[in-house]
Amino acid sequence: MPDQPALCSFEAQFARVFEAAECRTQVELAAFLEVRQSSISDAKRRKSIPAEWRVKLFERKRVNPEWILCGAGGKYLMPTEAEHNKPHVVRVTEIRPPKECSAQELFNELVRRAMQEPNLAAIQQEVAATWQPMKKMPDTP
Repeated sequence: MPDQPALCSFEAQFARVFEAAECRTQVELAAFLEVRQSSISDAKRRKSIPAEWRVKLFERKRVNPEWILCGAGGKYLMPTEAEHNKPHVVRVTEIRPPKECSAQELFNELVRRAMQEPNLAAIQQEVAATWQPMKKMPDTP
């Protein structure tokens, strides 16, 4: 097993930051962390990982800040039991004939339908199923 000082070295920390962010270059890492590329170079020159980077890695990928510092613990922090056991929300849509709906409910449904992506194939099928050719009017003299 590697010794503790080697795991806590700046080079090891820097490598773990790249690994956690899934980046290969300083430019990619800067984009991921939303910092200038010169900030990556400054951290490397100072041999110090800014705390803000560990916070961003935690917020975006649930990366364990202690793992970044010394390789201790798991790479990722798992959700707490309370977060894991949140109830799933299921939306139930009640379908009623338009005659039984209020004007507000009908308006809301029209807006909902207008805001969703059109399914052109379904519309074409519906039109084709209900379309009836027009009867030709007799010519009038």
